[in-house]
Amino acid sequence: MNNPLQPLLRYFIDLLSKYSVKQEDVIGVDITPNFIRVAQLSEDNGKWMLEKIGSKYIGENAGPSDIQTNQELYVNKLKELIIGAKLEAPNVAISIPITSAIIRTVTLPLMSDEEIESAIEYDSLWSNIIQLAEKLEEYSIFWQVIRRNASENTMELLFVASKLSEINHYVQIATKAGLNPVVVDVRCFAIRNALKTQQLRSQKTTALIEVGPHENYVLIITDDAPFIYDVYVSETDRALIENGVPPGEAGDRLYDRLSGQIRQAFRAYETKVGSNLIEKVLLVSPISDTAELLIQLRNCLDGYRVELFNPLLDLIIPANLQDKAASEKNTSVFSSAIGLATRKVDIFGYYKYVTGVNNVNLLPNKDRVKQAEKKKILSKLGIRATGAALVLFIIFTLLNQLFSSGTADPQFQRAIRLEEDVKLKESILTKLTAQKSRYSQMLQASSELKSNQATTYALLNAVNGVVPGGVWFTELTFENPSTLNIKGDAVSDQVIVNLVDRLQGLPMISHASLSTMAINNNPQNNQQGSSRNSVGGYKQFQIKCVLKLDATATNSAKAPAPTQRP
Repeated sequence: MNNPLQPLLRYFIDLLSKYSVKQEDVIGVDITPNFIRVAQLSEDNGKWMLEKIGSKYIGENAGPSDIQTNQELYVNKLKELIIGAKLEAPNVAISIPITSAIIRTVTLPLMSDEEIESAIEYDSLWSNIIQLAEKLEEYSIFWQVIRRNASENTMELLFVASKLSEINHYVQIATKAGLNPVVVDVRCFAIRNALKTQQLRSQKTTALIEVGPHENYVLIITDDAPFIYDVYVSETDRALIENGVPPGEAGDRLYDRLSGQIRQAFRAYETKVGSNLIEKVLLVSPISDTAELLIQLRNCLDGYRVELFNPLLDLIIPANLQDKAASEKNTSVFSSAIGLATRKVDIFGYYKYVTGVNNVNLLPNKDRVKQAEKKKILSKLGIRATGAALVLFIIFTLLNQLFSSGTADPQFQRAIRLEEDVKLKESILTKLTAQKSRYSQMLQASSELKSNQATTYALLNAVNGVVPGGVWFTELTFENPSTLNIKGDAVSDQVIVNLVDRLQGLPMISHASLSTMAINNNPQNNQQGSSRNSVGGYKQFQIKCVLKLDATATNSAKAPAPTQRP
């Protein structure tokens, strides 16, 4: 009986998996005997952008055995490539050669995934369907059910395996270079994955052919089931391919041998499926000049559409990478790196239900890697969920306060009134503080006056009332009973002139005149207020006032209203 929650669970896994995929940055690292190539991609709505690309040459005569025996050379070259290509993401997908892998599509009696897991656990499955040269524990195995046929009570299962010792050679190179391998694919599947970036992929069957000094095969995939045909190339022919096929009879014989095996692979596939389905043939080769090879294959494979695979064809390439991408005459050499860069870690198991060969991962400790990546994703989700919950709580609280009724509303209004009262009191306090400062300056300036006569205080109050903004008194002295000297500072000539005019207008003063005026830039003397400190240089002045000391003048000048100066 089906679980009614299963569709909902699948939908949740789908969303979670898509989210985790967008958080992953996986770099494709293609390690071959002669070159190491890297690529990094990003995807947005089905369009792929090239983020990073680079290659590092190893040597002409390097072979597959050098990857094992001369590992430090490849580690150092990869480190140089990481710096040169400015790679930042540590997670990488790497591939192993097809010669190091065992790939089978087998037909089995219909079983559930739980039954398959149980059979694997008790070592009764693989020993019955696959003949391995070594003990089972010496292999890393990937399996996946491609399709189930309930009417015939059978299923097709994809089986991919490789010896741990073979895989570790490649994993150790990446690890020693400071990278974190999260995917180990087979080279033929990595190249096939590069087709994901092609926007106008043919719906018909496409055959991939790799021809080179180390890897030679035909790969055809239908409904996620791979058909792989090994192309035999002798050591002599490998040397010819690597060094350039010479024209003439020797080259013609080589092309005949290659094309004959490729045609045989096509016929075997078409016989198996029952019809002629191969519409397009894509050539991949590590040799620099593929022009002659492409011409010969087109001649020998008459009736088939043969093209050189260009994995960069539909990629969005930024301006800073266009020269680097165009510098490679044979762009098919980047096929494996591009295909690896499309891979993601299957953290939540969603890909297992929707893909076939796209999901191959032979990394020995892949379960541990998935757990580590899962913790990272869930940690990010937890932080974001906590932040979202906090924001929602704050919004809900504010809305509740805003729209609540009853006793909460008067308290809210009272709080608003209290805040307005506080602002009003602060404004009054500011004005009183300024007034206190003004009277303090006057008291300080007149501290030397010893007279206690009412006339003197009336005079000081009248003078204080006419002081304009930007003027500060420093000293008030009487030369004699009829002469008052005023010394002070001012921000400009104009305010000094205004002060003289205002003093002249006081009834108690007969005549007011400016005695001296000078510029003072001495900061040590600039201690009378923050306003003067902000000005820097200011004017020093001295004004002489001749007084009227008759009773009429005294009474008429009594207690003018003080003026607030800024």
